[in-house]
Amino acid sequence: MQGKILTFYLQGELFGIDIRLVKEINRKIKYTVVPGAPDFIVGLFNMRGQIVTVFDLARRIHGKPGDISLNPTCIILKNEDNSIEHLGFVVDRPGDVIDVEEEWCEPMPGNIQHIDGQYIKEVIKLEDQLIMLIDPEKIFDYL
Repeated sequence: MQGKILTFYLQGELFGIDIRLVKEINRKIKYTVVPGAPDFIVGLFNMRGQIVTVFDLARRIHGKPGDISLNPTCIILKNEDNSIEHLGFVVDRPGDVIDVEEEWCEPMPGNIQHIDGQYIKEVIKLEDQLIMLIDPEKIFDYL
């Protein structure tokens, strides 16, 4: 991937998402829990009159619940094809927007067989760290 990504932290690890998919970042959201919803759904959030389904991204990626505060930070994604569905996911904290060059990117290694690997599109090698670029189509594929 060449272009800009938004980085964010999740359970101490650095992740990224293509900035073109991000609508906004909301800090300290107040959400409503939905009884009977899948365990990776945190709840629903009212964003200026639009209902946003909020995901526990840590549970989707790692298979175990994230440490979600009462007023978490949420990255809201843009709608695709003018869908009425609004999606967001909880992060520990947002990072920076960075420019990524194609030569910094590599596919996820084939020997990664655990749940994390299926949601990672590629790994971005920076000078002193790695960023796992998430694949939103796979993470939110239940819809």
